[in-house]
Order: sequence, then structure tokens, then C-alpha cells
Amino acid sequence: MGFLNTIGRYQLSALIKLSSSLSQRLWNGNESVATLFRMDSSRFIRGAFKKVGSTYLTPWFLVDIIYHGIVNSSDFAIALPSENDLLSLYNEFLKYDEELSSKVYEGFSPEDKFFYILFGLSQKTFWFQERHRLLAMNSRFYQMLYGLPRRYSDLPKYFLHIEHKYGCSFPTYNIASMALVWVVTRNTVINFPYQIASSPKMKGVDNKLVNELLQDYVSEYETVRRSTLKARQLYLTPVLRSTQNELLITSAFLIARKAFTNLYWETRRLCLSAGATELNLALGEAFERYVDELLEHYLPNEEYHRLRPSAKRKRADLIVMTKEYQLLIEQKFAMLNISQQDIQFDLERVDSWLLAYVQAARQLEQTENELAQDGRPVVKLILFFDNLYIADGLVKERVAGILKRKGEVPLSLKNVFMISIDEFERLIQVISKNVDVADRVMGEKIIRQYQKNYSKGVEFNQVMDEMSADRNEYIVKMNPFEGEQSDTN
Repeated sequence: MGFLNTIGRYQLSALIKLSSSLSQRLWNGNESVATLFRMDSSRFIRGAFKKVGSTYLTPWFLVDIIYHGIVNSSDFAIALPSENDLLSLYNEFLKYDEELSSKVYEGFSPEDKFFYILFGLSQKTFWFQERHRLLAMNSRFYQMLYGLPRRYSDLPKYFLHIEHKYGCSFPTYNIASMALVWVVTRNTVINFPYQIASSPKMKGVDNKLVNELLQDYVSEYETVRRSTLKARQLYLTPVLRSTQNELLITSAFLIARKAFTNLYWETRRLCLSAGATELNLALGEAFERYVDELLEHYLPNEEYHRLRPSAKRKRADLIVMTKEYQLLIEQKFAMLNISQQDIQFDLERVDSWLLAYVQAARQLEQTENELAQDGRPVVKLILFFDNLYIADGLVKERVAGILKRKGEVPLSLKNVFMISIDEFERLIQVISKNVDVADRVMGEKIIRQYQKNYSKGVEFNQVMDEMSADRNEYIVKMNPFEGEQSDTN
């Protein structure tokens, strides 16, 4: 029996509850992969069921299984799945998913197929495995949407959209979102309205606010079935209303992701509803201020400066000096579309998205040509706000191939590297504490990318780890739950 026929036998709400409980087990155990064994109830070994097979369970495939259950089953199906049933179904899904992916990439050249699969796989799986990045993302959104606009009068006050909508302060909204994470890591079903225990730590969060937020997390089976996002729709609405009006938690990981990043997504939704479409442009300006404050925190003024815009041509944003290198930096506030965070997606949109890389690389090249040479090599960094979860070298090769096929003006990609804001925060910290280590990191990065030696870690964080550089302390300092910073500048 095929996977789709098998999953159609099981009662949907029971399947979701069982999958949800397994996601909770992974979340609460701080695991992204767990090895579970199926048991053979027909044979005993010393009074215990015999183990007949292992399954490497991951939270991202549990999300896919729930989606296929929504499409192919209902609450009126008769069979109630056991954990053994779900593990067998999970293994069937892996074969089905492999066959489906093979059809998607059929006809593509080997190099195209390799890039697309790695790109999609990294976007789909890595954030589940690095859940600490969710808290860091929350801290940055908090600063850019709330902290910085309160310190700089010229930045738009988009946080007011949330305060007006929910009748509470922006910090209270954020704490209420975290309260939802606490709720769902302990429940697979929520009785609405939910009653949350009062606590001094909750700072104004009450049942009314929590339940109002919760409604933004809920959708119906039919909404998911009709969505063009397919399984990714569950990232936006990770709570489902059953036909018995139960609120079913699909995944502890999905709830956490939405709660930690909803400062941005809810602000974006409210802005669009009000006819304001310039949020990302404004956040680009806030991102510049964010980086300026980072540099001010760690480096003396003579070691960096922000370049003035040119009326004649586009320039890079920043220069940072070390002993051995000039770091030329172009900032990009870019949020990858949620539909791309899967192995099966609109492949052409990825190449279109990569044009932002091309534009940034050209600006860096032009700015490098304008710089007065002082003998130090120039390292050109494309600083992304979002975590891209993909090897810089793979993107560089892909970009070079696109430019060649399109016959565009040649572009030098020598010493051009992508860097996430998390890596950049850490790198600036390393420069301030031990510039020799920072220069060794830069030199090793150049060597590995030139040699295309992907057997070793080639990302900035991986190289810094090898050299025992301190972890990122700046983002810990920015944690909004550790107390607010000064509101004036």
C-alpha cells in the first residue's frame, strides 16, 4: 500500500496529536534527531517486546506528514494510529518523498540539481537544528522595530501598529508570544480560551492577550488544503481546529518559530493591512543603525567608517580596518520567502533571489576600484540580516554560472563572501578582542574558498570555532528579556 493510501486510513486529529507529542519530545529534549524503535508485539525477549527496526525521527518530516494527512485524510477516518504505526508511516513517507523529489529535478543538469537540492535542504532543516538562533532573531527584530526607533526619532514607529491592535506595549506583546511557546511545549491540544497562570515575570500579560494572539496561529484544515504554500502554510498557522473544535498543536518547533519571529511577521501583516508597503525599506535603515551601534560598541572610530552615498554610482556601506585587511561591507536586509524553505519549490525564484547577491557584489567591486590602495588586501562582505544556512562557496559558483549563461558583464568574485549578522557580530567582537585571531580567520577563509576545500568547515562561524574564538556575546546583551536599554540617543 502506498504512503498516500496508508495515511488516508488514519483519523487526522489522532495523527496530529501523536505527531505533536513526538515533536514535543524532540523540543523538550533539545534534539533535532531522535532514534526510535518499533516493537514487535508478537514476540517477546525476556518479557519485553522485540525491537524490529529503528527510525531516525526529525521534526521537519513530521511537519510534512501532518500536511499529507490534512490533504489525504479527515477526522472521520476510522483507524487510530499507534506510535509504531506512525514510525512505519514515517519510513513510508521517506521513500515517497525521495520519489517525488526525483520527479521535480528530472531533466535538470547535475550541477543545477546539486545546488537546488542543497539550497532547499538547508533552508528546510537547519533552523530546526539550530533553535538557539530563534532567540537571537527575536532580539534583533525587537531592537530594529522597537529599541532603535525609540532611540532615533527619524526611524518610523512601526511598533505602534502592534500596540494599537492588541492594546498593550510592544514588550508585553513579545512576552505574550513567549508565553505561547511555554504553553505548547506542554500541550498537544489547547482548550480555548486558554487560562494562563499569573506571574510577576509576565509583566502585564493576561488571558485576554494570550488568547487574542493565539487566534493568529489558528487555521482550518481546508485553509491548509487550499494554500499554495502547501506544508509551509503550517509555518504561518501551526495550530489547527479539528472538526470537534479542538485546537491541535501541529509542532512545538513551528509554534516556537512563529512566536520568536512574529514581531516582524505580525508588524508586516498589520502594515500591509493599513496600506503601508515600505516596512522592509525602513528596516533596511534600522539595520544600518543596528550595525553602527555594534561597531560603536566594539571598535574605536578610526577602525571603521560608513561610506557616504554617491550621486553617480552605488557604493558599499562600510569599511572596517584590521591589521592585515580592509573589510568592505554591503548590507542587505533580505528575508527569504517562506515558500523557498523546502526541497520542492519554484526553482527559478531562487536564481531571481540571487540577483541581490550580484547587485551587492557589483557595488563592492566598484567601491573597491575607488578606494585608495594601502597595500592591505580587500575582503568584500555581503552582510545579510537573515540566516541563509548555505555554504557561501556554493552560492558563488551558482552566481558565476548564471552570469556566464546570461552573457552579462564579467564580475570578479575574488574575496567576496556572504556573512550573516550573527557571524558579523561575532567577527567584530573578535577584531576588538584579538585582531590577530580575526586576521587568521580571514586568511583561512580565503584559502579554503580558493581551494574549494569543502571537507573542512568554510563558513565564518566554523572557522572561528576552530580558532577557539569567543561565542557571540553581543546578541546576549541585546536580549529584550534581560531589561530594556536606554530609550534616548
